[in-house]
Amino acid sequence: MFDKINKIFDFSQNALNLYAKRQEILSSNIANADTPGYKSIDIDFKNELSKVLQQKNIKNKNILLKKTSLYHLNGKNNHSFSLKFIPVVDANQIKPDGNTVDMDRERIEFIDNSLKYQSSLIFMKNQIKNIMSVLKG
Repeated sequence: MFDKINKIFDFSQNALNLYAKRQEILSSNIANADTPGYKSIDIDFKNELSKVLQQKNIKNKNILLKKTSLYHLNGKNNHSFSLKFIPVVDANQIKPDGNTVDMDRERIEFIDNSLKYQSSLIFMKNQIKNIMSVLKG
């Protein structure tokens, strides 16, 4: 039963981690909007999310730690992922100082990402409520 519950939340957890990491990247771009020579970066969210989905399908192929004592704790697989950063360069947006941050784009992407993060949290919250109501009967 708990395996099924873990599977339900596994994808949502990975998606939330991905949204949070992208939020950090977009924040960094905004913070460096006036830094000469700073190159704006982002992640290809669609590609990274498909990698998370593939991890879900090959989950059983992960390397697990071997317990050699009864006192060892069960290792937690946090399903960490490495992100591929892509430069965000539009030839018309390069400033004379070499900075490539487009504040309009960054703000829109930041708000869009925030909304997706919030909606994923609400979705998980509702899933937890549903499970709790089923368990209570």
